[in-house]
Amino acid sequence: MKTALSLTCLLALLASGCTEKEAAPTVYSDKEKQIIRSAEKAVMQFEDWADRAEFKLQRRNNQWHVTALRVEHPKAKGNMRYVPWGRREMVIDDTGKVLSYANDK
Repeated sequence: MKTALSLTCLLALLASGCTEKEAAPTVYSDKEKQIIRSAEKAVMQFEDWADRAEFKLQRRNNQWHVTALRVEHPKAKGNMRYVPWGRREMVIDDTGKVLSYANDK
């Protein structure tokens, strides 16, 4: 009986803790939209999956660090949406010039 109760509690805990909440859509500023357009152009130039890319932005040292992620499973959640070999890292300046473009290591 004690084992059955423990198992029931464990299952209830897992069921409540494993639900994934939908992330709020990101709202980009005009500057961020410009940087994303530059990143899209760079991905189009080097890859055949620009139409499936998602972009993550981070501002560091007066530059934009952009990660392009190739979406292969659009209905999946979290990192399961992407493929490991479909990740590119870019550094872009404030004018939209791509300073570096590399495969993620």
